[in-house]
Amino acid sequence: MRTPRQLLPIAGFLCLLCLLLLPALPASAEKTDWVDKNYDFSKVHKALVYDIVLTDTSEFESDLLEQTLQEDYLKNAQRPKYQLIRPEKAAVLSPENPQAAADIYIKAELLKWHDDSYIKEPYTSWETKTGSRTKKMPDGSKIEETYQYTVPVYHPARTIYTSTVRLKFEVFDAKTNQRIMARDELRLRDDSQHGQKGIFGRISKSFFDDLGKKLHH
Repeated sequence: MRTPRQLLPIAGFLCLLCLLLLPALPASAEKTDWVDKNYDFSKVHKALVYDIVLTDTSEFESDLLEQTLQEDYLKNAQRPKYQLIRPEKAAVLSPENPQAAADIYIKAELLKWHDDSYIKEPYTSWETKTGSRTKKMPDGSKIEETYQYTVPVYHPARTIYTSTVRLKFEVFDAKTNQRIMARDELRLRDDSQHGQKGIFGRISKSFFDDLGKKLHH
């Protein structure tokens, strides 16, 4: 009969085999970026920021969520070190052409806001345990020693809930109306239900932080 210590190499191999056979989790993020490499972002001092267009609202609980998301979006839009101008102010500063009140203007759209789920198949993993035993020394004394061994642990199938958000951002030069920067990002979070608001905030923060870096590169 093999001792626990002798089982360690075999168990380690089986553990690696189990990990290789585990089903792959769906991609947690997909992001497409585009930047006009010839554009001089350092000349940008004023940005006209429009409200985000909320296209996919079929799973919104109430119109209160729409207001909350607009506020969250505008809060993140203030992160770069530019003078943020809202449409109503731009219309006063430049009545004939509101966009001329800024150096750039920014538009964004919520393309996906969704709860879903999938079944994670059952699998077995190997976990390391620690045991103790009494060992008799040559002089007749006894000592307690610890040793490690691995045991199989069965994980039954379970439902994984997911939250998904997709946002698109576009930045335009105010004089030429040419697009100078864009991002389309989708994020999916496992073990989450109705967690879109946090994902929405993180995507917005990431975009405006990256835009801010370009303005002061």
